[in-house]
Amino acid sequence: MYLGWYDDNPKHTPADKIAGAIAAYILRYGVPPTVVLVNEAELTQVAGVEVRSDPYTRRNNVLVGMTP
Repeated sequence: MYLGWYDDNPKHTPADKIAGAIAAYILRYGVPPTVVLVNEAELTQVAGVEVRSDPYTRRNNVLVGMTP
């Protein structure tokens, strides 16, 4: 199951957007996610989570979840 997060603030870096999505996931589910899906243009490294590019994920959208 993935949690969708949308952040179109131009002042936020992709890492900031991912951090916000991770915080929302932890708040909702009580555990940290293991995988993050982002648009290819927003691919970046974040400690403690695997960040993957996905051609179907639109810009400014972050999907966070658990790998099976």
